[in-house]
Amino acid sequence: MKPDAARHDPRPEYLRALVEQSGLSQRACARQIGIGERLLRYYLAPDDAADRRIAPYPVQCALECVSSMERR
Repeated sequence: MKPDAARHDPRPEYLRALVEQSGLSQRACARQIGIGERLLRYYLAPDDAADRRIAPYPVQCALECVSSMERR
C-alpha cells in the first residue's frame, strides 16, 4: 500500500473497523503503531465524546498497514 494523504478518513467508525480487521486488541494495535493505548481510544471515541481527538493521517495509514498484515 502506498500512502496517500488524500484518502484521509479520520472517522472513528472507519478506524474501529481497521482495528477489528486486524484481529488485535486495541492495546496490541496501539503498540504495533507506536502510540499509547489511551491515545488510540481517543481516536476511536464517538464523534460526540468530549475527549475525542481527530486521528492524523499517519495513524490511519499505520492502522491500515496493521490490518492488512494481520489478515495474511
